[in-house]
Amino acid sequence: MQLFGLPQRQAHHALAGELPLPRRDWLALAGASVATIWAAPRLVAAKLSGRAVRYEYITSGVLRGSQTTVTTPDGSLDVRFAFNDRGRGPSLRSVIRLDRRGFVSTLRTSGYNYLKVPVGERFTAHGGTVSWKNAVERETLAAAEPRFYPSIDGTPEELAILARAALREPNGVLPLWPSGTATVRKVHAIGVRSGAITRRVTLYELLGIDFSPLHVWLDEDGTLFTFGSEWGAVVRDGWAHVLPHLFAAQNARMAELGRQYAKTLPQRASTAIAITGVALFDADAGALTPNATVLIHGDTVAAAGGSEVTVPSDARRIDGTGKTLLPGLWNSHMHVAAEFGPRLLAEGVTTIRDPGNGPEYITTTKRRFDSGELIGPRILIAGLIDGKGKYTAPIGRTASTADEAIAQVRDWKKAGAVQIKIYSSVAPALVPVIVREAHALGMRVSGHIPAGMIAQDAVNAGFDEIQHVNFLLLNFMPDVKDRTQTPVRLTAPALRAGTIDLQSAEVSAFVALLKAREIVSDPTLGIFVDSCMTRPGDVASSGFGEIAGRLPIQVRRSLTTTGLPGGADTDQKYRASADAFRRMVALLHRSGIPIVAGTDDLLPGFDLVRELELYSEAGIPNADVLQTATIVPARVMRLGDSLGSLRPGKLADAILVRGNPLENISRLRNIETTIKGGVMYESRALYATAGISAPPAG
Repeated sequence: MQLFGLPQRQAHHALAGELPLPRRDWLALAGASVATIWAAPRLVAAKLSGRAVRYEYITSGVLRGSQTTVTTPDGSLDVRFAFNDRGRGPSLRSVIRLDRRGFVSTLRTSGYNYLKVPVGERFTAHGGTVSWKNAVERETLAAAEPRFYPSIDGTPEELAILARAALREPNGVLPLWPSGTATVRKVHAIGVRSGAITRRVTLYELLGIDFSPLHVWLDEDGTLFTFGSEWGAVVRDGWAHVLPHLFAAQNARMAELGRQYAKTLPQRASTAIAITGVALFDADAGALTPNATVLIHGDTVAAAGGSEVTVPSDARRIDGTGKTLLPGLWNSHMHVAAEFGPRLLAEGVTTIRDPGNGPEYITTTKRRFDSGELIGPRILIAGLIDGKGKYTAPIGRTASTADEAIAQVRDWKKAGAVQIKIYSSVAPALVPVIVREAHALGMRVSGHIPAGMIAQDAVNAGFDEIQHVNFLLLNFMPDVKDRTQTPVRLTAPALRAGTIDLQSAEVSAFVALLKAREIVSDPTLGIFVDSCMTRPGDVASSGFGEIAGRLPIQVRRSLTTTGLPGGADTDQKYRASADAFRRMVALLHRSGIPIVAGTDDLLPGFDLVRELELYSEAGIPNADVLQTATIVPARVMRLGDSLGSLRPGKLADAILVRGNPLENISRLRNIETTIKGGVMYESRALYATAGISAPPAG
């Protein structure tokens, strides 16, 4: 997701493709850039007239672009914003007029966004009527009271405009179009210096826009000073050297909020916890035990059964009537950011496997989750190794020689990784080198299929697991195997997977090979179905229609912003391929291939349930679906003795759900309580930390 022109941090943890953006956004790159490449020089070269404030765009300490905000003689703002990020990046021009309250009265934005997708956004408010048009909305409404319009494809300048408008409102609360509110809070002011010049800049945080607070720095007169993060930020021209200081303050504020949540949200029982009269899902057997009692003492399950379980008189009793108790869920493909923690627990996820993150970041986040300093699930680290090239994964772990590959495996082992993930640009000759070293150190090996190979080659080279269902189908498209480090690995399956005969001898032989070699599949089905099926403006097509109304405004609007580009000529191909992705996963299940449910950050806090819904839609029995997110990944990761099911002596990770997910897997959206290591969390309170409203009662 992009906000005010900048990719947000969570996007950079999504590594199914080489672009650091969620799939719905970065898949749209294919086929869009050629049509819009004309726009950049016209926007940048257009003559400016008026008082100008200039900004630099900095990413990873490097100047990559600029923003210029001109106040024109008639009082309008003329904003030009552009940057280049490995061939991607926006070039936008916004002309904005404000009313007396600082609300947008007219807005016209043109150019193209980060993905080179054309932008033609419009908003007007006049005479009690508002109208707007953007990539997903086209509305004309009567407006009894004014509201602020936040763009879908805006520039960083708009966040400062929004902050200033909110500061003028009672309690800092600003009503928004098309719905919701934004709230601004002052954090603190600090002094910064450039040579002999000093400035007093103030950090504000805005809530209600994204899952996490947005941080913006304003100058003494309310002018934008900085917006962004280490991943990319605009800063007043000549002041880039102060960014590390400002980022440290932002990170400290996020850590402070995290510590506040860690102090207030956990519920620790001083005695045993007894959940009585509950339907207990036995993950080992894949069956439901009615009217069960589960006793938790400390961080472990003390007893689980029926009337034979004795409940201590001083135990904290929880009535499970009409509810189901399941083991805590696993998300086996999650590039975690620390701020995801509360909403992952709210979804019932108590364990994740992270197959691609910066080593220092992921080890620090794991330590903070484990210690209770921050709220979040258990983390298993799968260290990512890539080759060097144009499409290298942006976490700085690469290997070009056998010695470098061996060193990377050993470094990841020291960092606590239990698995190695091979990425798309690794040279095929290095795959067996990595496999041998990892296996010698007791680590599993998984990954993408590197360019130059197909899936059966990776299996024969020693892979234990294959990430992403697209690579299984690319096994039957050898004509593109030399380009699968590019978006071809996404677009080719989307266009051609529906043409593959999954009953053919070739497919049967491949699946038999997977079975014989005991290969595990981490299909991340949701991201591929989503990319094929999502249509602009159609929330239901995203698969998240049921929960869309609970989300912050810009997250909700982003649900349908792309999907794969196409039209009448591709619609049926995409639909056929989405069906093929589902049928391939169902075939794996029928063939006895272990499946571990993972999401690759499609919509953290909601996407695991969507993944499981797709398995159910594919025809996999719901009891087996639940096992893909409980006992199966626990066994795959050699933790079946302590996690994955609710048995005496195992760690007390559990979720209490209204209704019966074995009847309808979507009941998993009705989690009331998540228990991690015997500590209880209320799902509503966890979701509230991310600006997510509670689900309907009942």
